[in-house]
Amino acid sequence: MALLHFERAAKLAPGLAVLLERARTLDAIGDRNQAREAWREVALADPLSGEAAARLGRMLFEDGMPAAAAPLLERAVKGDAPASAWFDLGLVRQDLHNHTGAAAAYRKVLEKRPDDAEAAVNLGIALQETGDMGGAMQAYRTAYQQRAATFGTIAMALTSAPHGRLWLDRETLKGLLRD
Repeated sequence: MALLHFERAAKLAPGLAVLLERARTLDAIGDRNQAREAWREVALADPLSGEAAARLGRMLFEDGMPAAAAPLLERAVKGDAPASAWFDLGLVRQDLHNHTGAAAAYRKVLEKRPDDAEAAVNLGIALQETGDMGGAMQAYRTAYQQRAATFGTIAMALTSAPHGRLWLDRETLKGLLRD
């Protein structure tokens, strides 16, 4: 019913506010295809909309198009962007093998949300990919201290090639992460 009202409003008084509310509503009800197109309309109508760039970028990333998502998310983080936009940018940069850029994005997330264990794990992975094992271990330590349930992800990342290490004793690894 709300969508019908937005369609009428768009015909009577087309404008950014109506487009924005329509996109949010489609997003909220889970109509992914229409929501993506609605966010695209908002982004075209207002190229400075960080919200539209962030939502559309996230959707494109989730649809397996990180290269298309990257410029949108870069635009989304201009100014005072929420931590979620920075996190999504980090994911996209990792997918595009820009691990240094991903690490910078995850650091920004942690500036805004210091207790974000998932961002700390991803920072560790990005740093490990750049060969910075000391920095990676510190990030993993932070994540593990914030949420012990990250241990499995950390252990898997630490043992993966090409920059991984083999840990034969999981209690030794847990000890390193507690310090």
